[in-house]
Amino acid sequence: MASPQGIERLRVKYGELFDPDAPATDHWIEIDPAKPPSIPSLAAKIAAELDGSGAAAVEVRVAGTALGAGTRATLDALDGTAAGESTPVGSGDRASLAGESTQFRALRYVCRTPGCGGEAFRSFHDPRFVPACGQTGHQAMELRGWI
Repeated sequence: MASPQGIERLRVKYGELFDPDAPATDHWIEIDPAKPPSIPSLAAKIAAELDGSGAAAVEVRVAGTALGAGTRATLDALDGTAAGESTPVGSGDRASLAGESTQFRALRYVCRTPGCGGEAFRSFHDPRFVPACGQTGHQAMELRGWI
C-alpha cells in the first residue's frame, strides 16, 4: 500500500504526462509504487494503451488511487522540437558542446584561520580581489587550487 505522501510524489513526478482536461475514461494502467517506471517508460505504456484501445485518455493508478490521466495531446507535447523545427538545439547560436569546459575550472579559496573551514569558489583569479572570509576578524582567503 502506498502512503499518501508517496502517491503525491508520484503525482508530481509524472505530472507532465497528465492532462487536467482529460475526459473520463474506463482505461487505466496500474503502476507498482515500490518500482515506479521512468517517465519515458510510463509515457510509452500510456501511448500503447491509447493506441491499443482507441480511448481518448488513459488513467494512471497506484494502489488503486488515480494519479492522473494521459492523453495523446500530452504525449505529443513531450515529443518533437520547439515550433516543429528539426534543427538540433544550439545550431547556429554559438552554443557550447556537451561536456566539461576545457577553458574554465572552478577555483577554490579557503579561510586561513585555523578551524574555520570557510570557502569560496570563483571562475577566475585576480590577486587584487581575493575573497574574504565572512567571519569577523578572519583574513583574506587563500587559493587552494581548482576542482
